[in-house]
This record gives sequence, structure tokens and C-alpha cells, in this order.
Amino acid sequence: MWLAMTGMGSLIPMGASHGIGHVLGGTCDVPHGYTTCVMLPSVLRYNASVNADRQALISEAMGQPGRPAADVVSDLIKSLGMPSTLRDVGVEADRFELVAKNALLARWVHANPRKISGVDDVLEILRMAA
Repeated sequence: MWLAMTGMGSLIPMGASHGIGHVLGGTCDVPHGYTTCVMLPSVLRYNASVNADRQALISEAMGQPGRPAADVVSDLIKSLGMPSTLRDVGVEADRFELVAKNALLARWVHANPRKISGVDDVLEILRMAA
């Protein structure tokens, strides 16, 4: 537990997966442990245009070099029996606008590797995670 918290204490930027996840918890009652399962693959897809080289290291570390990290992580989540879509955790499209607006208030969203400029960018990610 203390190792997991080290990132928070050292102010390592968490990015959109974490920021949107916090909003899903507070706005839609999604358990915190599920939010990364649901959001991380879509955020990886969103970010691939700016950090594909770093994402390739994830795929390689997981024994699947050459595959998109988003797919590798998504497959892992599904293999663990965890929820992998917003639908799986009871978040329907009619909540996306509220989640997107609230997400822009989360500091981690603004630390995302690919810039998130407004509601439309968050909506793009949420639609991928639907």
C-alpha cells in the first residue's frame, strides 16, 4: 500500500484515466478499483499519438511486443473478470456530459500526456470506454 501511495506523495502526474476515474466515483458511484479498469485502455488509445514509444514498453513488458498497449491492458482486465466498459459499471451515455464537465475540474486530467482542451476531448475518451 505504501508503495502505491508513493506516486501521490511525490506528485507524479496521473493523467486522464485517474482524473476521469475520480469523477466516475463521485458522480456515478463507480468503485475506485473499477475506474482504472474501465478508463485506462481508452486513455491509452487517446494518448497513443503522443506517447506510442512509451506505450510500446508496456506491451513489451507484458510479453506482447508490437501489440497496442491499450489492447494488451484491455485483454488483461477482461482476463481478470473485471469490468471493462462504462456500461459494465452502470454508466450510460446520458451521464457523459456531466462526467466530462466535472472531469475538467480534476487536476490529473490536465496532466495527461495528450492535452485535453475541453469537454469534447473528455467525451471522445468516454465514448471509447462506453
